[in-house]
Parts: sequence; structure tokens; C-alpha cells
Amino acid sequence: QYDPSSLFARAPGRRAPVDEVDGSGAPLTLPWQPVSLGGPAAASRDVRWSAGAPGPAIASRKALGVVAGHGLHCDLRSTPWLLSELHPDVPSAVFGSRGGGVVDDGLHSSPARWMETAMGEDAAASRDAESRLGGEDPLADALSDRLGFQAQGGDFANVASSAGFDAAIAVGESMSTAAALWGALEQAERDLGLLPMAPSASGQNTESPKPRIKGLVLTLVPSMGSEREEYWNEMMRVLRATYGSVDNATTSLSKDCSIGYGCIPFAKFVAAKHSNLPTPTRLARIAQAGIPAVVFGNHADEPAHPVENGRVVAQALGATFHEASTHEEALAKWPGVIADFVNGIARDEGIVLAPGASDSTTGATGEIVAGVVAPRDWLRATRQLCSGDPTTTPELVDECESYRSGESAVPPGVEAAVEAREASLGKDKYAATTPFYRRTGLDVSDCVTSGVVTRSEVSDLTSGSPDQWAATSEAIEDVERVVDLQAERTW
Repeated sequence: QYDPSSLFARAPGRRAPVDEVDGSGAPLTLPWQPVSLGGPAAASRDVRWSAGAPGPAIASRKALGVVAGHGLHCDLRSTPWLLSELHPDVPSAVFGSRGGGVVDDGLHSSPARWMETAMGEDAAASRDAESRLGGEDPLADALSDRLGFQAQGGDFANVASSAGFDAAIAVGESMSTAAALWGALEQAERDLGLLPMAPSASGQNTESPKPRIKGLVLTLVPSMGSEREEYWNEMMRVLRATYGSVDNATTSLSKDCSIGYGCIPFAKFVAAKHSNLPTPTRLARIAQAGIPAVVFGNHADEPAHPVENGRVVAQALGATFHEASTHEEALAKWPGVIADFVNGIARDEGIVLAPGASDSTTGATGEIVAGVVAPRDWLRATRQLCSGDPTTTPELVDECESYRSGESAVPPGVEAAVEAREASLGKDKYAATTPFYRRTGLDVSDCVTSGVVTRSEVSDLTSGSPDQWAATSEAIEDVERVVDLQAERTW
């Protein structure tokens, strides 16, 4: 049976530079990989397709391509299934989010280099205040401004540029759906004269040379507006009551994990939770600027991705809304709808996609030189990743099974210091205060819900009595040895 996590295991590393640098002045980059190299139909008008021996040469630029992001606890391997039915002449790529990896590798970039210069920036000048939720905290603001939703809005164009696309259709999932909306909104507001054109190197206001967004495919719209702000404010109260500040919490906690999904740096978790989506009123400007969209929701992904939010966004964009009840239904229906949407935009751009084209073209030595880079069944198999299936994250199953009695105790006084009302969404609101979370990045109730441990094995969920807390002293000592406190952190 094919393992979808190995999709890009043998692919050469690819990095897309963004318009930002680290503390040394070196360019910051994002990992990306092609899903399809495209074919002659999508070649840029400025490039002629060469059919010289021993095989067709890929045009250095393509008139139109598809660029897909991923969800918060996921990586670039989790979204190729959305692109699995695209015409082989349409080039496509997936990319990893900024600061979304616990380590820097071919699939992830860690937060450290991204944050080296962030604390010295004027947050209000660098990002739209609407993209950042209330409960101001200097580090949380800086994390949102460098790693949050709006910060990622331009990354679709950055990756499209590296992939050689003149224009792009942005495909989002959850976090990257929010990012795609911010990227399209900035383009729309410039087109409508509501924002100045991006300055050129000479300082003159000119049209940005970055690839333009020609369409939006938006899946799993996350929580938004007052609902999201309520969750953030509650999270702030818990972190301040436990650690004193978000800064202290980010220093003390290394990662946030979700079984069946994956792990991200705690700094990235804060950045995403402190970010918001544009209001429906502003989203309507995307439609006014002529950017078409299609929106998808899945009841199986609630409550973190309310289907009703998808309807609200679709209505604001004047877009068609498609909903599914299960992951299997989404896999069966969404890729075909996405392919039809992309084909329609290609026609509008004067691109003729011939029926019956071969999925892939190989060169003289057997390498793929055009079309999709892997069998379509392999692309479809990536639906298994980042969908809550515990078997896809065996290392987190092991962490859940390592739970020891007392590790889910809440520090005494924390519950009393936080307003006693339930969180409106997401994990148990005290999870980040427990020894188990400090050691593993997991909410123990996530382990229970996933069936890895039983509730009877976790009789102390969110119990914060002094006696219970004292019983965890041995576990806390282990945590202090395991957790990286980032004593040498420079940001």
C-alpha cells in the first residue's frame, strides 16, 4: 500500500524566496514542490515551447499555474489530492508555510530566522490591524505580523514566481484559505484604487511584477470574526495566568501537536490564533475586482472549520459553495469541481486544454519532463494525511500512550484566575498549562477523543487541586529536562 507521506521523498529540495530577510540579510525562503510540470498549452506567451530531441523542453515560464497551501498542523504533502484531477497541461505546485516547522528541512521552515528581525518592526505599519485580534501582546503581535494569516497572503505569488507562473490560481485549506483571502484582497484593493501601487526599486509607484491571482479555491474556512477573537482572548487569559505572558509561554513551550495531523512550533500556533480573516464587507471587494472563487466546507472538519463560515465567505465573494459530510465525499467530489473551475479560468486566459492528453511525458533517461509528477492515485492518497487519522501520526500515538497519571493536572489557582466559561471551539482551554502538554505538545483529551487512551486512564482531566499538582512533581522534573526552554532565543 502506498505511503502518501513519501510523495516528495526523492524530489530535490526547492525553495521560493520571499520579499523578506533574516537578521544576517539573507533571503527568507519557503519549501515547495511541483505536482504537475504542465505542458505546452499553458506555456507563457513570451516563451515558445520547444519540441527538440530528445524530448519536449519545459517552457521556463507558464501563463497560468495553480499554487496550493496547507492547514496549520499540516505540511505541503497534505494537499496534492485537491489537484489530483487537473489537466496535465496545467502546472501546479504546493508549498510549506512560513515558520510552520519544528525543524528546517525540505518540507518545513522553522520560526527562528523569520523572527530575527520581527521585534524591531512597527507592527501597525507592516500589517493591516484588522488581521490581528485584540488582547495586545508585543510578541504575539510580532508573531502574527511575520507568521500569521495576512503575512502569508503574498506567499502564493512568491511561490508562483519561483515555479515560473505568470499568474496563479490560489488553492487554500484552513490557514492557507485565510492567507489566500488576504493576498487576493490586497490585489483587489490595489486594483480598485483603495491602496497605492507597490513601489518599485526606484521608489515610483508601479504595478508589482509579482504573478497575479486569477482565481481562488477555498477549502475549510476557519473560525473568524468575534468567534475567533473570543477564543484568542480566552487563550491569552490562560497563558497569562499560567506563564505571566505570551512571551514566557512561547519560551517555555516548544510545540503544539494534534494527533492525526502533526506538530507545529508553539510560536506558529500563537501567530495563527492571533490572526483573523477580513470582514465580509472587505471580502466583497475581491468579487468587485473580478477575481472568481469557489468555496468548500466539510461537516467532518467542524467545529474548527464551521461550514456556515464557508457559506458566509462564499456569499461575500459571490462564489459557488460546495459542502461534504465526510472526508470520503470530499475526495470523491472536490478535485473534479476544482478541475472544472481551473479549466474555466484557463479558457478565459486563452489557454486551450486538449482532451485526452497524456498524464506525464518522460525524457530520454526516463525522467518526467511534462505533466503530473506522480500517479494520480498517489496524489489522491494524500487525502489520508492531516485528516485526524491517528495511524498517520504514529509518533503522536506513542506520545499519547506515554501518558502518566497526574500529567493532565492544571496548576493550582489558574482556573480561578480565568473566567469560568467554556471555550467556544478548539482544545480544552487549560491544555497548554499541563505537564503532559509541556512534555509532548498534546492535549490529553485529544488522545482520549482519538481512542488512543481511555477516559478511565485519565481520571484527572483539568483537575487543579494542590494535592493533584504535587503528585505530578516527578513528571514536571522530566518535563524540565525534555522541553527546550530556548534560553538562547534571540527574538
